[in-house]
Amino acid sequence: MQTVLLTDDNEYIVELVQLILKNSGYNLLIARDGVEAVDICLKQKPDLVLMDLNMPNMNGFDATRTLRAKGFTNPIIALTASELAEDRHKAEQAGFSGYILKTMDMKEVESKIDSFLQRGGPSFH
Repeated sequence: MQTVLLTDDNEYIVELVQLILKNSGYNLLIARDGVEAVDICLKQKPDLVLMDLNMPNMNGFDATRTLRAKGFTNPIIALTASELAEDRHKAEQAGFSGYILKTMDMKEVESKIDSFLQRGGPSFH
């Protein structure tokens, strides 16, 4: 069973993603900020990380840079409400593998996760 780490401080998003992935066959881990995400990733090595960009303690950009610097190579996907081109570019530069908007139909999240885990998935381009 593949493991997905959801890193988000918004309880609504956490509950929504849990609901979406409930029957998907993935083991879902939860982190509430970037510090917790880094710790979980380095200890449990999830197959994919969904990472919010704006969180307390350590934002998603810094958490992703930290993980990449420590050798974490699995996909890290920005899951964010930011539609700013600047944030998308910053995410790519920080080492994110892709970008999913929270404003999209959240049911598409599962298909994008499947795509990343099975075929390398969508990307920034």
